[in-house]
Amino acid sequence: MAGIRTQLSGATNILLEEPSLGGGRDVCTSLLTEEEPPNVLFVTFTRQASACVEQLDGAAVNNVGVVTVGDASAAVDDDTVVTDTVSTPSDLTGLGISIGKFLSEFDDQVLVCFDSLTSMLQYVNVQTAYEFLHAITGQIHAANARAHFHIDPSAHGEQDVAAIASLFDARVALGDGDPEVQTRQLLESSA
Repeated sequence: MAGIRTQLSGATNILLEEPSLGGGRDVCTSLLTEEEPPNVLFVTFTRQASACVEQLDGAAVNNVGVVTVGDASAAVDDDTVVTDTVSTPSDLTGLGISIGKFLSEFDDQVLVCFDSLTSMLQYVNVQTAYEFLHAITGQIHAANARAHFHIDPSAHGEQDVAAIASLFDARVALGDGDPEVQTRQLLESSA
């Protein structure tokens, strides 16, 4: 999985396209671990906070934060894990504030796993999601963090996926076989 990190070097925001029955956890975990221990932030609509922490399975990390959205439990048996809850899944303002709080509080590299856009799109329309993601991906870039966002492309129309994908530096399609990575050249300002 180190090869996928090499292919994605320079990408700040990554769209991780995985089928609902996909095996994307290995790729996800690979994107959350580094040679230098990072800070890790999970944002989850469907998983329990404890499952997110267990996913790291002893990987070297500095700090771990988990933002649970909706009914997902924030309970964790580890006092070093910081949790926050956004009780209403359609409260994207509250979610943005919570993510921003973690990005500003953690020192050093922050790696974010947003699980999942498919779940979020059950509560808000694509335009609202697009506006939220535009703000959040900008916030992640400004914080020198890196994030990947899970989506099940088969659960959405091609036009909706394409609109959302336009916000990302890279797309990783998971399925049978090796991950398929597409990146776009980041625009450099000449100023």
